[in-house]
Amino acid sequence: MLLEESCRLLDRFLFPLTLADFLDDALKGGFRKISGNGLAPRIELLGPDPVSVLLKAFHLAPALTFHSANPLGSPPSLLSIPDEDTFRRRIEQFHSRNYSVRFPELRPLSPALDALARALETVLHQPVTTSAFWSRGGMKAPVHCDDHDLIVVQLRGAKRWYLSNQPSELNNPWKSIAVSAAVLGAHEILDVVPGDLLYLPRGTLHSVESATESLHLSIGFTPLTLRDAMIAALDHLSDLDRNLRMTVGGRLAFQLRGDGLDTLLPSIVDGLTRLSAACKSPGFFAAAMQRRSARTVALLRPLPRTDSPPRVMLDTVMRHGDTSFCYLTASAETIDFSYPGGHEYIHLGAAESILYIVNTPRFRVRDIAGEIDDAVRISLASRLLAIGFLQQ
Repeated sequence: MLLEESCRLLDRFLFPLTLADFLDDALKGGFRKISGNGLAPRIELLGPDPVSVLLKAFHLAPALTFHSANPLGSPPSLLSIPDEDTFRRRIEQFHSRNYSVRFPELRPLSPALDALARALETVLHQPVTTSAFWSRGGMKAPVHCDDHDLIVVQLRGAKRWYLSNQPSELNNPWKSIAVSAAVLGAHEILDVVPGDLLYLPRGTLHSVESATESLHLSIGFTPLTLRDAMIAALDHLSDLDRNLRMTVGGRLAFQLRGDGLDTLLPSIVDGLTRLSAACKSPGFFAAAMQRRSARTVALLRPLPRTDSPPRVMLDTVMRHGDTSFCYLTASAETIDFSYPGGHEYIHLGAAESILYIVNTPRFRVRDIAGEIDDAVRISLASRLLAIGFLQQ
């Protein structure tokens, strides 16, 4: 999936908002509603019958979660669900007790949703999660916030959202000391119908009510933050400067009790000084961000692959996988071909050939550019077929 293809897909998904407006303005503002007028590319992200898709995924039962601000009894068990009929009855029990049920990890269930999530990952160089919330009329959710940004897509029914007018605190994702129950305070009320989108920055306090049976998708991600960029710079410098890899806290348990913690400060201040100086040197920060993207892309949801890929010949026609993308970096001798699921390290002499493969969605192996022999062409195509980047 080339960047240009990802941008086209996301432009269609966000219409009438453009991807540029979403990335440049929406991600830096508060919550936003984008009316959909029942656009099929949105409401069919789980196919024409999303309820059927969810019920067939009874293998997800142990991973389901649920919530309610007005429950009518305790939630039923999610264990021992052997088939679709049992799953349907169990979901009906949740709904009869006023619980909204959350289905996680939906990308394997829908090629369209998987492609949309991959397009976001291609643009953001950050992982994207997907889930669905299925509730019946009369359900209310407790006031809460999420630790990642959300794009909400209403698929079926209608829902009323109560969204805090207070600017989000953009909370860090880790757990902190528990506070009292969240209070919504001054808020705005937004009604959504099939095809509508909502964007919620992480940390936005909200609650929802369902007047009718409702099903919506939640697409989660966290854009690059200033903290992320600073950590990328520090990580890169630590690869280059041995001083940042020196042990300084061998006695940390004792130091935290007040026994010499201040002895760490000179080393910390020296490290920050080194980092500041490095960031001012030409090319350092660009290299840091490139290395960060290489690592991040490799940790994304792996590309689908086969255990026994077919044999590759010179006249074999190859194409990019439907959700394939990569990020290339290089040292003096080696290309780091980062792809969702890992890295391939390729000799720099094959750079022209790799660039041809990456930028050509469909090609014949013998047509791979570069001053390499045919055996190397076959080898490169075979390696990228094995990791799922290419398909026949």
